[in-house]
This record gives sequence, C-alpha cells and structure tokens, in this order.
Amino acid sequence: MGACLGTPPGAHAQVSSSLSFYVPQSGTVATPAEGTSATRFFRACPNNDAGGSLPNNARIKVVLRNSSGVGIAGVAAADVCILFNGGTSLQGFSGSGADSVIANSTFNPDPLCPNVTCIHADAATDVNGVTYITFAGADPLNPGVTLRDPTRKWGHYDSELPVYALGTQLSGRLTSASANGTYTLRIKNFDVVDGLDLDLNAGEAVTIADLDCWAYGIGVSSPVSYWLDLDSSGSVTAADFNLMNVHFNHDCDTPNNP
Repeated sequence: MGACLGTPPGAHAQVSSSLSFYVPQSGTVATPAEGTSATRFFRACPNNDAGGSLPNNARIKVVLRNSSGVGIAGVAAADVCILFNGGTSLQGFSGSGADSVIANSTFNPDPLCPNVTCIHADAATDVNGVTYITFAGADPLNPGVTLRDPTRKWGHYDSELPVYALGTQLSGRLTSASANGTYTLRIKNFDVVDGLDLDLNAGEAVTIADLDCWAYGIGVSSPVSYWLDLDSSGSVTAADFNLMNVHFNHDCDTPNNP
C-alpha cells in the first residue's frame, strides 16, 4: 500500500505498532459502545443490504500514534485498510490479507461481485490521529456513521481481518482502555458455506446450504458454532437462524443492485 496524496511525508516511519491500535465500536461516535457490546453487531450479508447486516454503525476506531505517543494527523483514508486477499490460495490469491474472505469477480461473475481487497477508512486521521473504518461504508464528512457503499460486498469469514496503516499492521484492543493484542478483528457472515474452491458462482451468496448449516447447528457445539452465533450469545439458537433467514437468497445483486 503506497502513500496517497494527503499523507504527510515520513508518516510511515512514524507509525508506532506498539502505541497505535484499533478498537471495536458501535452506536454513536460521541457515546460509542466498545468491546463485546459492539462486536455482537459484526455480522455481514454479502449484499451489504443493511437491516441485520452490520447494524448500529458497526465499525472500528483506529488510533495512529508515533513513538512519542503523539497522534499522527492527515494519514489518508486509502492508507488505512482492513486487508483482504480477495480469495483463497486455491483460487490463485495470495498476500498478507484475510485469505478465506471471498470478494472477487473471477469466481463470482454471475451475478457479478466487486473485487475488494481494502476496506479503507472513512476519512483521513484527525488532529489526534483518529479515524474510523465503518464496515458497510460511510460519508467522509460524517465518519463513524454508516452510509452504505455498494462496492463493499464479500462472503465467508476469516479468523483474522488484519488492519494496516501505511504498511504497518496494527494491534487490536477490546476497549480503548485495554492493552494492545487483546482483540482480533473478525466479522461473521451470513454466507458460511461454499465459495472457497474453484466452482464458479458458489461464493458471496446465502443459499440453502447456509440455511441447512444453521438449522442443523442449533444447540450443537461444532467447529463452526462461533461463526453461526450471529448475536454472540454464546450458543447457536433459533434467534441466530432467524437473523440469517432474513438474508436467504441474498447475493451480489439481490436485494440491492448494486
């Protein structure tokens, strides 16, 4: 990720990986919820269609500081990213981004899905080195508040969605008062089955296979139970199935196109 216009010269060298961080948030910017109160909203539909998908201004707050602990202002929005590879290694994708998030048109051409490798910040960092990445999209004039971006569509999930600023990977904090390394960004998805291999048009869609996965997952402990627990209650229940069922048959052009 090269520096964009507007990023101060030398900012890359100034970013301290030990003092900079990101933290999960939801709600208003003025009085945000953090920690598990926020992460319970970190669930996405491959159509990015609002409703139960990334509700309540689901986002991370990003704080960039130099080695003296001073906030770094003016880092361009495009230089602060949640990084995806776009697909799996089996599909020919590689890199340092999330490698089991599916966000490509190569294997999902019908309906055509956007190629997504960077979920960038809402705006440049402010005077305190603060910006936000609001997952569903945001107005640069109102950072931290959801405004749907139709190019932000992806399927499946990954155990870590790495966050970078000017090439430096950032650590997560569960709350602003927590230590670095206490949180790893994950976003659950209503699309949990298929799309990881070479089959065309199998990803970025909520299908009967996903429906069955939730139906058979209720009350069962399995390796995917964490990802099926959409409301983060600690177990898979009918409430999770009901959240998912609203998005049944959603894909990159349904219900919103784009």
